[in-house]
Amino acid sequence: MRTRRVFLLLIALLWLARLAPGQRAANQPIQWIVRETSGDDQWGYVAPDGAAITYSRSMDGQTWQLLVTNPDGQSPRPFLIAPPAASLTRGAWSRPHHRFAFTGSSAGDVGTAVYVVDATGRDVRRVPAQGVSARAMYASWMPDGRSVVVVDYGAAGGSALYRIDIESGRSSALTNPAEFLVGMPSVSPNGQLIAFAGQPNRGATYDQTKNQIWILPMGGRPYQVSAGQGRQPDWSPDGRWLAFTSNRGDSTGRHAVFVVDPTGHNLIQLTDHSPDAQHPVWSPDGTWLMFSAEAPERRGVFGLARITVPALPK
Repeated sequence: MRTRRVFLLLIALLWLARLAPGQRAANQPIQWIVRETSGDDQWGYVAPDGAAITYSRSMDGQTWQLLVTNPDGQSPRPFLIAPPAASLTRGAWSRPHHRFAFTGSSAGDVGTAVYVVDATGRDVRRVPAQGVSARAMYASWMPDGRSVVVVDYGAAGGSALYRIDIESGRSSALTNPAEFLVGMPSVSPNGQLIAFAGQPNRGATYDQTKNQIWILPMGGRPYQVSAGQGRQPDWSPDGRWLAFTSNRGDSTGRHAVFVVDPTGHNLIQLTDHSPDAQHPVWSPDGTWLMFSAEAPERRGVFGLARITVPALPK
């Protein structure tokens, strides 16, 4: 019995040694929302009332349909009455204003445009974006509901963040590609901070697998929140936490869901790496997180899953 206790203690110490300084694990059981389909389900987002989930599904890996379902994954249906493009991806709600922004393209990620629509899925409008390329994606709403922050993967010199006015289409650059190459942004609920996945520009080609989580204060300089690999940030509704995915601690490169506070403290791992989690988003009340997860019976095929958020430090 004593030998067994020593063995278990060694295993525990080895596990703790894999964690970054200040990191702890509080892995939560996964509850499936949509599972065992023949297509990929990505970019889920919880609607303002918490009673509906929008997400994109692809049967061929090139074109994506925008669907809506309830939190139990029942009876998914097309969200838009008249889709403006063949492929619809990367949707996000402005919850206070009940408006939805998404990326539309003919196929893949070439020739993209940002669209907005009301909660009924009927009034679809293309944002007349000026000063950005045809590879603007990942719209994240400013709290006023009149502008969005996007990443322009086709910007001169490398990917950059831009703020775009929904009505006029006027844009302003928020980051400089000569300093940072960036990925997906997320605007804080008060609009004062923008979390983004990115990396300092050291002359190499942008590689999203090397992204880390940064925060850009409005009018300030970016600072690093988490020194390890990280991507796909999303702010909690109260602005006290960031959820993101990271492959840190996994030799196969699969991703788990983490949360961290904006100062970089209280780094907590909320899932193991087996689901290869993608794009975590908070529920409107902050009590659960949804993300895309690989179904164990279908490798390479993702469904939608959720976890309950445990009690977090005050």
